Amino acid sequence: MAFLSRPTKTKESTCTHAPQTIAAPSGAVCEECGSQFSLRLCTECGHVGCCESQAGHARQHALTHHHPVIKSLPLSDEHFTWCYECNRYV
Repeated sequence: MAFLSRPTKTKESTCTHAPQTIAAPSGAVCEECGSQFSLRLCTECGHVGCCESQAGHARQHALTHHHPVIKSLPLSDEHFTWCYECNRYV
């Protein structure tokens, strides 16, 4: 499994659930439905799923596998990170 570097933490982004390394995306589409839009990356294992405004496969994966932290794709300076355990952006 490939890993990407972890961004620098700030006081506002501290989350005890975030892994030390960020897994590389498993692909460019939702693994369950094939959507190419509004994708989310599981930071723990690299699963790619669609957002909650679609079928919610990223959230389903996070809750089922206890991998609470996701990042929006594509990874860029404008992506966001969300923790389902903290229920907030990190």
